[in-house]
Parts: sequence; structure tokens; C-alpha cells
Amino acid sequence: MDKKNKLKNIKGILTDIDGTLYFKGTPIPEAIDTVSKLREAGLKLLFLTNTDSKSPKTVLNILQDYGFVINEDEIFTPIIALKEFLSKHINKKSYLVSTDEVAKEFQEFGQVEGSEIPDFVIIGDFHDNWDVNRLNLAFRYVLKGAMLLGTQGNKYYLDRKGEPVIDTGSFVQMIAKAADVIPKIFGKPSKEYFLQALEKIDLNPDEVLVIGDDIESDIQGAINAGIKGILVKTGKGQFFDLTKSRIKPYLIIDSFSSLKELIKFR
Repeated sequence: MDKKNKLKNIKGILTDIDGTLYFKGTPIPEAIDTVSKLREAGLKLLFLTNTDSKSPKTVLNILQDYGFVINEDEIFTPIIALKEFLSKHINKKSYLVSTDEVAKEFQEFGQVEGSEIPDFVIIGDFHDNWDVNRLNLAFRYVLKGAMLLGTQGNKYYLDRKGEPVIDTGSFVQMIAKAADVIPKIFGKPSKEYFLQALEKIDLNPDEVLVIGDDIESDIQGAINAGIKGILVKTGKGQFFDLTKSRIKPYLIIDSFSSLKELIKFR
């Protein structure tokens, strides 16, 4: 059976944002209309991102400013996942490496003070203050017993000019390797992150598609959770070479708007 015909039972879409819905500060052609068409087809939507330098509210505002019609409860970011985790450990204290904007999201949770050793070391995007001393202190805390938490696992991202920039996952793995520990990752490609997303839209893995431009975070993450992953040839996806990858997408499509053709197979 043709792979496209196997998509008839799809009831939901987990879609990446940057590189998939917009790129270099501009919406992907027809992506806004495609979101509307997916809604008209009765599909549940969740906008699944690894953005950890901004609050979920800012992520929502960016999409709405571009013209996407999206509700607040349709956004799922590593910040949301991490806050859900910390809410189950309310008496624990953390040392947080993040942007100032994201730090405000965690004011309700305990922060390490003075000579205290934190229970958790949280590494997120901190591009507004790239100070190696912050990472070195984090490393010391992990050596002394703190659990290493990473907001997400991306090795790099593409900035607004399309240039690669070292991302959170690289810093997390650097500390993990130096301290000889295994970190807990909250964003993509963590299996748990995708399973949390499934819970939010109340669907099973075989009823959902993951759409994204990153073969490692989007497609491998989908595979980790038993979900069909479709790679778009925009954002990072434009550089993907199937012959050189051990990770195989379920399908490769030109862009997010190509989903309008797949809807016909429902």
C-alpha cells in the first residue's frame, strides 16, 4: 500500500515551528492557509517547538503576529514541560542557566542560594549572556550531585540569517560528558516530550503525524515515540541528504503546505 494511503486514520498533527512554519523571519509560503485547512479537516493541532530562549506566551505572540490562528493551549514548549516536572518537586532547588525572559517563568520555584548545592542544574538557551562561568558553575554543581536537566537536545539552530548557531543540546552534552552523567532532556528528541504532546491532544501514536525540518530532533523524536515523522525541505530540511542519514523519515515533502495534498488521502 502507498504510504500516503496509510494516512487515512490520522487525527492530529504535531508540527515544529521555526524552519517549518516560518524561516528567517518570514512565514513559509501557504503555511498559514494550510493550518486553516488542517483545522477544517477536523485534525487536532499542537505546535511543538524546542524554543527555550522565549516564554511560551512569546512563542504564541510571534505566530499570531505572522498571521497564524493559534490558541494558547496549542503551544507546547520545553519550558512548559520543565515547569510541569518541577511542580512535582516543589521542595527542590535549582540552578538555572537561561535567558532573563525564561528565568522569569521559573520564579515560583526554589532557586539555589549562597553555598547551597542545588537538586537540579537546568541548562537552557542563554544567548543573551553567553558567559562560560555560568556553565562552569553548573558543571561543579553536577559534580557535587545535582541532577542535570536540559531544556532540549538540539545541537544547533539556524538564526534569522540562516546561519548555524550552537544550541542548548551541545552545552548539555558537554557538561554531561565532563561530569560523566546522563542528562534528562525535556524537549525534542526526547521520547517523553513527544508522549507528553500526545497526552495533550489525547491521541495515540498511530493517529498522529510529526512535521518538522530537523532530522534529529523532529524525525528521530517521532520515531522514538512510535509516530510517523514527515520531513519538510525547508529550514534545516533543505540540507538533508537521505543517502547520508541513518534516520529515515516516513515521508519527505517540499514544505508544510504540501500537507494539503496529503489531506486528500484521509
